[in-house]
Amino acid sequence: MYHSRRLLGGIMNNKIKKITTLLMITLLIGTIGATTASAVGITGFRDRTKFRELVNKWNEIQTEKQELSDMLEGYGIERPELTLRQKFEILRTIRELKREGADKEEIRDAIVDLLIDFGFDLPDLTKEQRVEIREKIKKMLEDEYGFVFIELTDEQKRQIKQLIIEMHREGASKEEIKAAVIELYENYGGVIPELNDIEKEEIHDWIVDMLETDYDIDLPDLTLEQREAIKEKRSEIMQLQKELKEMLRNAGFFTKIKFFRYVRRNLR
Repeated sequence: MYHSRRLLGGIMNNKIKKITTLLMITLLIGTIGATTASAVGITGFRDRTKFRELVNKWNEIQTEKQELSDMLEGYGIERPELTLRQKFEILRTIRELKREGADKEEIRDAIVDLLIDFGFDLPDLTKEQRVEIREKIKKMLEDEYGFVFIELTDEQKRQIKQLIIEMHREGASKEEIKAAVIELYENYGGVIPELNDIEKEEIHDWIVDMLETDYDIDLPDLTLEQREAIKEKRSEIMQLQKELKEMLRNAGFFTKIKFFRYVRRNLR
């Protein structure tokens, strides 16, 4: 009888242990599930927040671009209306040229060539003529206003680019960045004199007259204030685009995919 009770007690203890173990496993799985669901929920919330921030920034850029377009139209300047395919073709060309190490002037020339191929009425200048125009302007600035232009080495270009990136990250203003770049450029041996409004107007008039006389290019007659307003608006757009690029760099993979789909649907 004693042995039967002992055997029964052992069986009951084993069952209790098994039940306790099962309960512990169930509780552990439930805890893990709840933690995972919570983590997924938090991640999903963050992704939705990031997506909304990207969309808001992109819409802000589109608003600024529309304001620039309206400004140019008010000044009598017709801005090319590109199709979606043409826009992607320009973006693809810019990416390829940057990978090949092209400078800003080469990229600008390539974009002008594309726009002419698309049928837009732009000055159809050869590459030689564009180089010639730049050389004429540089010579005039050196002879009449004391500029000294130098050929930068690849290392010097890299240093200037790095300076701009670092100052942007630190939240420096455009004026601060411009002053720092000029200072660095002059340390390399160049000279960029500070011009007053009268000198800026003289330079503008000289360039317009040279283009109209030597190359038969008809340019809009803008005042200094109008040119500054256009420059300021373009600078604002560029800054917003840089902010969007930084936001995309920090966004998750699926957030980026969702955002690019949104842009494709809404890009006109």
